[in-house]
Amino acid sequence: MTKVPILLTQKNSIVKGFTLIELMIVMSIVALLTGLVGPLAINSLEKAQAKEEMLSMKNWLRKISYRAFATGQAYTVKLAGKNIALHSNDDMQTAIVDKNFESLFFQPQELIYNEKGFVSPPSLVGSYRGNTLTVDLAQWVNGESANNDNE
Repeated sequence: MTKVPILLTQKNSIVKGFTLIELMIVMSIVALLTGLVGPLAINSLEKAQAKEEMLSMKNWLRKISYRAFATGQAYTVKLAGKNIALHSNDDMQTAIVDKNFESLFFQPQELIYNEKGFVSPPSLVGSYRGNTLTVDLAQWVNGESANNDNE
């Protein structure tokens, strides 16, 4: 027996690769999934940053309480809009610390820390990510309540 060479016609040829239409369909599916998942990921990141900002403010208010107690000096915290400033009661013109927030907003108000580290008024009103926020300073700073459900 002799071997007969096989000639492949165009119909029988082996094609490797993808057509342009197949690539466009896959790219469309990837773009659709990215369009759906992307905003959710960005929203989660913004929520995490806002929560970190809230916890940072909480810790900062506690540190001022400790500072007032340790130094035996009274302090005033002035809140206005997205700005918060710490002033010594000896020098109300110069801010010791001046911070700005992204997701917290406060109406103009003052918090007064006495020499023992206690703060008044007992609550702070503002907004957090567009929602009304009422902070119980008696719990956050003064530690008068053992209930930590709001943290």
